[in-house]
Amino acid sequence: MELKRNVILYIGTSIDGYIADADGTLEWLESTEVEGDSGYNSLLNRIDTVVMGKGTYDTIRGFDMDYPYSHFKNYVFSNTVNGSDEYASFINDDVKTFINNLKQQPGKDIWLIGGGNLAREFFKGNLIDEFQLAIAPVILGKGISLYNGEDITQKYSLTKVEKLGQLAMLHYEKLSTNIQTRQ
Repeated sequence: MELKRNVILYIGTSIDGYIADADGTLEWLESTEVEGDSGYNSLLNRIDTVVMGKGTYDTIRGFDMDYPYSHFKNYVFSNTVNGSDEYASFINDDVKTFINNLKQQPGKDIWLIGGGNLAREFFKGNLIDEFQLAIAPVILGKGISLYNGEDITQKYSLTKVEKLGQLAMLHYEKLSTNIQTRQ
């Protein structure tokens, strides 16, 4: 049986579901005491493609370091930029159509890096096969929310819970598909 490519949302959140504070920064997450790499290297071994929104891409490119995902195929959803640059292809197609086509191509799994607006488009399209949520022990009260209260119901199965220092790592898989974990 051929393995299908899964879309994985691996992301850090506050207890109240924010993925960034009101200024768009992650200091609250970066200052959380963590054991190990939070499953990051395991995730990177499973994927060959990353997708993200333009704001997330710009934030990553603004870090004072080499672009960390240059050895993966990069797709950046944008309403303002077309074509490609040295790292990514910019996509302004319908999210659901593009991702469903991408999942049909041969390859490893796909990591949805962020941000919040793009993640919500994935929710609406029921495109996320797995969640890996790193929940930090902080309540922000405001910021960039992973969820926005739209009437979307999707069911997942809790497959693993890990305590990684002060992070709670929750792993969920979509119920409507038989996901085979790649080794």
